[in-house]
Amino acid sequence: MELNLKEVSRQFKSPIKIGNQILNEKAFLEGTIDGLAFELSVLPGLHSESFDQAKQQLENYLSSSIGKKDLYPSVLFAIESWENLKSKKLHTPINLEQNALLLSPDINELVQLRALGFTSFKIKIARLESANDVVLFLKALQENEKVRLDGNQNLSPKELLILLEQLKDHWQKIDYIEEPFKNTQDTLHWRHEVSLAIDESLPYFLSHELPTHLKKVVLKPSLYGFERSASIIRSLNSNGVVVTLSSCFEGPIGIAAISALAHLQNTHQPNPAGLDTLKYFK
Repeated sequence: MELNLKEVSRQFKSPIKIGNQILNEKAFLEGTIDGLAFELSVLPGLHSESFDQAKQQLENYLSSSIGKKDLYPSVLFAIESWENLKSKKLHTPINLEQNALLLSPDINELVQLRALGFTSFKIKIARLESANDVVLFLKALQENEKVRLDGNQNLSPKELLILLEQLKDHWQKIDYIEEPFKNTQDTLHWRHEVSLAIDESLPYFLSHELPTHLKKVVLKPSLYGFERSASIIRSLNSNGVVVTLSSCFEGPIGIAAISALAHLQNTHQPNPAGLDTLKYFK
């Protein structure tokens, strides 16, 4: 096996908050294995394994010291993405519809992104004091545009209801609210015209039955592996659940692999993917 891999660091244009961590840069292991593109990517604050742990485990796997069943999700995703590239199973679409990621409800940025052809937008709603900015953003949306609101598990049901009351005139413009609650029971008991999307709590719902009122899921493949992600997409769509493929701030190779999974999702039901993250690196 011919290895041509090197560790690189990509700087963020501005600090990015992931979980409880503030990141200024992100490490990657990238290059080629047997002449085919390879990337190992770990996101601190989201993956349980560190980059150094993943890199060491990759070395153990490539030397046949451990098998696939023992791999961290990030390492499994990297290996399986490379294997799919090798077998030419990957189909990366040229024009993949995506939602644009905004770190704040900035109307000026909305105008710029609209000019680039985006019609789906994702913004954070972690703080109630931003409600007026969210209202202004929703008012600025055109009829064919939708927004996805990300709560980052920082809201209680009462807080979300207060926020939604302020957004009441624009509920039809909200595609979904992504994982607003820390408590899984709050998600289970949520009943509202504005639907929720599962993200961080997806592992819980994969081991339990997904309630019928939850019809939208955000899937980050590097937390599960490539093949399991493909299986999750097929299984959820067979039950009428729409999957949004999402990035963990991967590099170009990882984004290409997730794009292939987004193409698989779109064979079931077209849905903008959440892969607009490369722009946040310098």
